[in-house]
Amino acid sequence: MLWTVTKPDNSGLYWLDDVYKNFYQQLFEGAGFDECFLDGFNIVLVKSTKTKTKFQDVFDGFNDLEDPLKNRVQEIYASHIAYKHCFSSIDKEIKKPCEELSEFWEKVKSLATYLYSTTLGLVCFKDACAEEADMDVHYQEYKELNGVVCCFCGTEEMMEEREIEPEDKFEAGAKDEKQWRASYDHYLPKKLYPFLSVDFNNLIPCCQKCNEKAKGEIDVLLADDVRTLAFYPYDDDSTVQLEASLNQVSETLAMTIDIKDSDGEANAKADTWNRAFKVIPRVNRRLKNFHRSWLAPLLNGVEGIPNVRTTLGNEIQRCVDVARNEREAFIKHLCFTEVESKSDEEIEVLIKTVKEIYSRRQIRNTL
Repeated sequence: MLWTVTKPDNSGLYWLDDVYKNFYQQLFEGAGFDECFLDGFNIVLVKSTKTKTKFQDVFDGFNDLEDPLKNRVQEIYASHIAYKHCFSSIDKEIKKPCEELSEFWEKVKSLATYLYSTTLGLVCFKDACAEEADMDVHYQEYKELNGVVCCFCGTEEMMEEREIEPEDKFEAGAKDEKQWRASYDHYLPKKLYPFLSVDFNNLIPCCQKCNEKAKGEIDVLLADDVRTLAFYPYDDDSTVQLEASLNQVSETLAMTIDIKDSDGEANAKADTWNRAFKVIPRVNRRLKNFHRSWLAPLLNGVEGIPNVRTTLGNEIQRCVDVARNEREAFIKHLCFTEVESKSDEEIEVLIKTVKEIYSRRQIRNTL
């Protein structure tokens, strides 16, 4: 991540996670089905038959397991719930289901998916909450706190809200309900960590490229079954440290970015960030047009080294100020800082390049 983010303090949406985790805690303690739910959630179970059925399937499936498998489920649950400790320590083991649990695990995942995709948006759930439980309101508050640019890449705005239909639109009470579903990335994928499916500490808005095209279901805590470190955007004070480099390539200067060398933990987390979100190759493809798309418009018509340095300095500060609300501003400030650090002779080369770019454009325009 390029910067830390803040989760909105209060929302009725968070209550479903309390209900969900309480269900498992009571289930493990041998409570009856009706005893597994927090007060007030009964109305949801009554009005949302599918939600109740999903919970019932998990309840029955767990109680049908032999004791050793029940113990294994509880170990998996405990290791997943303690996920925050795993981001900065590879000593924390993450338990996974064995083959004997495959049928039960499908029921767990089905419940997790349904709670996120449908239950969160049902009118009966919103009515049962003590606080407002609207995903769109929550998303807007998130953007007010953190800006509109994706904290993972800095190059795109977070996805716009999308209107979707519930998974089971014919369920009583859901027939006509369409829901706003903003792009909350399950930082730890719900397919692999279903106990965290409605945990808003694990739900972080991001852009479409990061969520759907890059990360998908990549596990930031495991790579080929090897534990890895990762940034945790809501708590981690450290962020990925990047640097831009302007180097001679053939007869031109080429701009690239890379992860800055730092201590072992920071580098390990940065490597995981790039493995999951593939930001470095994405940005460097964009920087192949650095001179034409970013540098030339900025320096066009600027004469003299002192004026160039002043222009660069002003743009660097502007980009720092708007990095969370203007796409690519974070990357631009890195690149222009690198340009500003160059010698007068190297900047002269860049000024010449800018003039050549605009002279070619003028020639094309007269043809």
